[in-house]
Amino acid sequence: MRTSVRKHYSEFGKFVRVANLGWDAIFRRDGFPRLGELEPETKHAKLLVRIERSLAKKFPDIRVPSDVPPLFLPGSNRYSRASWRRLHTYALVRRLFDSIWFLTGAQAKESAGAVWVPLLLLTIPERDGPVVRMRDPYEEFLASLTGRDLRRVRSCPVCRRFFLALRYDQKACGARCANGFRVAKFRQKQPEHLRNRQFREDNKLTAVRRGRSRLMALHEALARNLVGNPPEPDFSFDQ
Repeated sequence: MRTSVRKHYSEFGKFVRVANLGWDAIFRRDGFPRLGELEPETKHAKLLVRIERSLAKKFPDIRVPSDVPPLFLPGSNRYSRASWRRLHTYALVRRLFDSIWFLTGAQAKESAGAVWVPLLLLTIPERDGPVVRMRDPYEEFLASLTGRDLRRVRSCPVCRRFFLALRYDQKACGARCANGFRVAKFRQKQPEHLRNRQFREDNKLTAVRRGRSRLMALHEALARNLVGNPPEPDFSFDQ
């Protein structure tokens, strides 16, 4: 039985939506600093709280470490235990945002590429003595990429948020943005439409109803050939 595209990409799509928490932070004008620029206890304290609450509410199945100090941050020993989960949450969202941003840009290049994203090796001692490894949630994101066509992950041209295209011809994240995209595209071509209409009226031509797309394609092809290969001047004289 064939699996639907929506179901096949459900896990991947979840992490795409998590990455959009970064856009939410940007749109709220709090900024979305990289880990090296983060000021957890002062400038970005409210931002960290908001992202932690959003992740816990919208994605309760994603388990973020709360028993391991944020050793990936400079001066991590000065952060209280109560803030550990908050900082791990922010680090996860920031890494997902950078990864999805890279994937959307890699499609335009149409070539091999790479991005450096840290993968955390977390360890914690258990009560009975042994030291065990804790799984980094970012690993689950990497696993969700296996066997998926990464051309489906895109950035909406209207709202800029990331989305997973269930159809290859999907241009925007939803119906509202798709309509806005069509309107913007129409307005962009409106001067050309007005010039064509004026040309028809001046020459008393009727608008083409059938085969319009083929006629326009032929016109554009002829125009390109004329510009790229202009006819050579004829210097011959009639006798």
